[in-house]
Amino acid sequence: MTSPVPPLSRTTALAISFAAMVLLGALLRQTGEAIGGLLDLTLDGASARALMAQFTPWQRDVHAHATLIYDGLYPLAYGAFFTGLALRLAGPSARWVAMVMLAGMMADYAENIVQLLALSGRADWLGTKIVLTPLKFALTGTAVVTTLAISARTGLRALRT
Repeated sequence: MTSPVPPLSRTTALAISFAAMVLLGALLRQTGEAIGGLLDLTLDGASARALMAQFTPWQRDVHAHATLIYDGLYPLAYGAFFTGLALRLAGPSARWVAMVMLAGMMADYAENIVQLLALSGRADWLGTKIVLTPLKFALTGTAVVTTLAISARTGLRALRT
């Protein structure tokens, strides 16, 4: 028998994805502070190249590992949390939030690949960040803001009853 609650919207999945999102976000922030910045926050190739030029080989290595490990898992965590919460509160009508979030996650992974190639010295495709980074922020931001609006609406309805 199938469960009426989608797997991502179960309480356990929401709790685990929220905890993972907070932990990975903190690790990424700490890494950025330790090495002097993260490429994820640069919006174009020129800014990314300028930041990378300041990195020592050790900083590049730390950044590459953080991108591979922490930022490899981070989109899964935030994607699962916000998608699961939207589905839990709005039901099947929130499936479009999941699609927008998935598109944002794909942009995030594409950006990670570009950054890993640059950090390893294999290829300089940092010019694509002018599209990838704003696209990542726009899509994931839309899904997050929509989920927060759904949450607020649900909370107001609960208060009225």
